[in-house]
Amino acid sequence: MRWIRVLTTIVILVGFSALFAQFGQAGDFLRFGSNARSLGMGGAYTMLVRNADALLYNPAGLANTERWELSLTHAQLFMDSRYEFLSFAYPIDLRSAAGIAIADIGVSNFDGRDQFGTSTNTFAMHNLGVIAGYGRWIMQRKFRVGGSAKFIMTSMDDNSAMGFGGVDIGVITKDVFRKFRFGLAVQNLAALDVAGDKLPMTIRGSVGFRALRNLYLLADVDMVGSAFKPKVGAEYKLNRYVTLRAGYNMTEITAGLGLAMERLISSLRGMGHPLLDYSAGMMNPLGNDFARVSLTLRGEEKTPPPPPPKVSICDHLSEYEGSLEKDGLIGARANVLFGYCNFIYESVDADLKTEPNLKSAYDYFHEAYAGKFGSNWTQSIMTLEGASEVFNQRIHYMFAESKMNKEPISEETKKLVQDLIFVGGDSTRYDPRLQYDLAYTYEMLGYLDSAKGLYGKLANRDELKDPVHPLSMFRLAYLLRESDPDSAIALLDKLTRIFPWGFYDEQGERISYPMFPKYKDNMLADDALLLMGDIYANKGGPENNRKALMAYLDVLYFYSDAENSVLRNAAERAANAYETLGMTDEAQLMRQRGGNL
Repeated sequence: MRWIRVLTTIVILVGFSALFAQFGQAGDFLRFGSNARSLGMGGAYTMLVRNADALLYNPAGLANTERWELSLTHAQLFMDSRYEFLSFAYPIDLRSAAGIAIADIGVSNFDGRDQFGTSTNTFAMHNLGVIAGYGRWIMQRKFRVGGSAKFIMTSMDDNSAMGFGGVDIGVITKDVFRKFRFGLAVQNLAALDVAGDKLPMTIRGSVGFRALRNLYLLADVDMVGSAFKPKVGAEYKLNRYVTLRAGYNMTEITAGLGLAMERLISSLRGMGHPLLDYSAGMMNPLGNDFARVSLTLRGEEKTPPPPPPKVSICDHLSEYEGSLEKDGLIGARANVLFGYCNFIYESVDADLKTEPNLKSAYDYFHEAYAGKFGSNWTQSIMTLEGASEVFNQRIHYMFAESKMNKEPISEETKKLVQDLIFVGGDSTRYDPRLQYDLAYTYEMLGYLDSAKGLYGKLANRDELKDPVHPLSMFRLAYLLRESDPDSAIALLDKLTRIFPWGFYDEQGERISYPMFPKYKDNMLADDALLLMGDIYANKGGPENNRKALMAYLDVLYFYSDAENSVLRNAAERAANAYETLGMTDEAQLMRQRGGNL
């Protein structure tokens, strides 16, 4: 039976060597990854890293450390070998942090044999790496940069070697276009020989894309010499308690699960804010489905400071990302900021002709209100100390209008707007806009008397200088066009005289309001003239037809930069008015003009 023992020993040695062969030369076991989160996404982690786990991928991720964090990872590998990873990070100040990590891969109590197959003694095989690094925000938080150095030791039985494993440098950008983020790391610079081997220089490139509020897609590529290794991964936050992950790295398919333990088990609150992650790699070439588990303990939450004066909050979103999943007002504040910036990006900052999409903004706002405070969020916002600093009427109307844009207006929409008006805020500046949102909701749901009542109150408030006033006048005129055409015409005439050229911000730029797609060009007077012409035409008679014609012609001559649909309608209706007045040649020319638009 001695040959069986000899063969078993050979298989174990070959298998263990094959495990390290995946990573190349001495010290390359560090590319095995850090925690269960990284494996769950197939190793596509260079851009998303944060805290001390960043030391194996990109030291720039250390800059995102908001509170101290200790992480421990264990993985049982091939033939009783195992992998251990321990990391610790601590914020130095508001812009920088330092960290240290220890990675160990090996097997203990290995059964030794001599050349005759006789049992000798047990021995161990280990590769150990110690890494220390520093990360920092630079250029007004546009980039995170970092550097680290590593020490490598390898041993087998009584034989060992150690040496300097090189320097890593890295950079991670802030979000680009609110959706993309890029990372780059160069590793093992100036590495020395360890046991006759030297870590090869490695370049890691990464891009991340926030496809949805809760879904992040990632792609990495590692270049070691002339060899490329692409990786792809995804992370989806199912809810406040569970995160799902999946990945592929040309070697194996991976999957993972993250649990916010203190949220699942209330008794754990105050005990290091624990997180538990599990992941597994399937279809591994060694025929072993490697799995790893990570436990993370963290310090107390800290609210990020506001940005410097005169600097846009939207240029500093990255520093609030770590607070999105936090409970209470800290998490609510982060989600409000992300919702606000997405709303501004899709409306004020967008091209006037752009069809808005406020779904991402709605998701953030919904998480800030109902996600953090549950179905009873109205009471929390009204009574919770500090809530008024997070929620105000401007945020209320953005929440309402992102809901109105996201899906067809329903009874649920109406209740939301009513609740937002009810909770109010410290400022009444934006109350008219919320009132208009409610009136518009009433109109779309068929509560026309209620809509007319609200529109009427807003239309009579001459002190209003924002678009709420003329928009209310227009919507009220539209509802009165058949029952009270004279009052409707009076409203439209006043609107065209007071607000003839649209609306502008403090910098003189025309602004649009995407929750009302018809007015996205913000040229309300052209729509008012078109409606006025229709009302005159419906009243009938030569005099009213002439007034209708003049209204249509005013649209064509004074608002030539209006949307083509408005201009085509004006041309067609002007042609009809010419025919009614017996002016057939003019009608034909007008139809030709409309056909050219």
